[in-house]
Amino acid sequence: MSVATKLKRLAVLTSAATVAMTVVTATPASAEVIPFPVSFAVTGNTVVKKTGSTMNLGPGTLAGNLLVNDETGEVGLSADLSLPPSQANISLVSGLFKIKATVKVIPLGPATGTLADSTLTTHAKANMEISNIWVGLLSPVIPLPTVPGACKTKTPIDLNLVAKDIDIFSPITISADYTIPEFTNCWVADLALGALVSGPGNTINLTLTPNTTS
Repeated sequence: MSVATKLKRLAVLTSAATVAMTVVTATPASAEVIPFPVSFAVTGNTVVKKTGSTMNLGPGTLAGNLLVNDETGEVGLSADLSLPPSQANISLVSGLFKIKATVKVIPLGPATGTLADSTLTTHAKANMEISNIWVGLLSPVIPLPTVPGACKTKTPIDLNLVAKDIDIFSPITISADYTIPEFTNCWVADLALGALVSGPGNTINLTLTPNTTS
């Protein structure tokens, strides 16, 4: 069954649940949460405030369930986000000094959220892992030593993403401001990453496109 068909069934169910709330029932039934499987293709980008550099994200996937309370009509979300490694390119000193690195966003558990009044609100935690760091004048040709899987944020990144006035049958753009924590186990790059990347005011924008099949 296509995602579009499932979402249409979801819309009918939530509408029916809303109408049911206006009807007086003699014996209230216990609520049941009904999962509706959904799957989205994910693309987007993030901008690091300190350097102004943009890093593309994806293509990845967001797959899980919309969770409908059949008594209240409330809709929740629980889904797993998967993104491939991305390449970050940073230019400093008017472009004379170049840095490139492989960046991987590693989710810590599923993304959760709610869908209410055409607004999708989600929360996720993730570590940012960095490897393959290269630096140099005009071109990044000097490698900095890192241990694979070791160089990452000291604490998880908190992502609270919001999309307003959404149409669940169409691509959804969801965005947030977020803080990048300090890094650890990056050897000589610890201080450099902290100075160049860590801090508040970074932005992330993701486009969620419903897959035709789940």
